[in-house]
Amino acid sequence: MTWQLYAVAALVIAVLAVTGGAVALLGLDAFMLRGLAAGAALGLGMMVFAAFTTRRAMRETGKAAMLGHVYGGFGLRVVVLVTGFLALALTGWGNPAGFALAFLAGVMVSLGLNVLRFARGAAPARAVQETTCF
Repeated sequence: MTWQLYAVAALVIAVLAVTGGAVALLGLDAFMLRGLAAGAALGLGMMVFAAFTTRRAMRETGKAAMLGHVYGGFGLRVVVLVTGFLALALTGWGNPAGFALAFLAGVMVSLGLNVLRFARGAAPARAVQETTCF
């Protein structure tokens, strides 16, 4: 599991850099900050939710449970993203682009953490191998 930690750290740095660059291009004002705050709050909520559901799905023995978790989580993230974007676009309360940037940054970090969690949980226990002499 040595490379996964470095890959997730690089992912977090890349996500923060891309998000910061996009916010710098779009401009930072109160309208953008409200969108970023809403996206970050929902992204963090999804991250916590994913932590609990991933742990539960990994307790199952079949691949169907884990695949159901992956597909269901993707569907839920898309629904939250579209709903939040449309809600901010229609109400004018915050910047929908800021919401999308912050939420997708949270989703990317959450997926990276799930890779680490899966790598730790899916690593087979080291069994003592029998040696036979001929």
